[in-house]
Amino acid sequence: MAKNGTAYLLWFFSTFGMCGIHRFYLGKPVSGILYFLTFGFFGVGQLVDLFLIPEMVDHKNLKQKLLYGASDASGQPAIVRDVGMNYAHAQTRPPLDVQILKTCRDHQGATLSDCIIATEQSPEDVRAKVQELYMAELLVVDNRETDGAVIYRAV
Repeated sequence: MAKNGTAYLLWFFSTFGMCGIHRFYLGKPVSGILYFLTFGFFGVGQLVDLFLIPEMVDHKNLKQKLLYGASDASGQPAIVRDVGMNYAHAQTRPPLDVQILKTCRDHQGATLSDCIIATEQSPEDVRAKVQELYMAELLVVDNRETDGAVIYRAV
């Protein structure tokens, strides 16, 4: 991981005519060579870099993390594998019947609309699953006292 202090120390060597060393350290070899050959674009580039170093360090560290992940105890970078599989696993939702039962339990009785909104499924699929859960005696039909709406309660 790159550090601001090291980058500023390498930047300081420009006062001795060794411009661009900090750019090599921060993973920018092409601009490092240009800085070296032109004395930091005649000092203007070196002066601008004085303010850009923190951003360049953050960019280098972010790139390192994205490419290699976190380092292990030995200091060797750990290569990230199966990112797609882990991402897909994190995106899976519980089955529709479980989602409906949780919604009915959490709301102490939910309407069909509540179940559709909570599950983000089509009304036909939710209606069929609610009827299936009712037939399996996992839901009971009731009326809400305040407005008489039909609600389903988890048993």
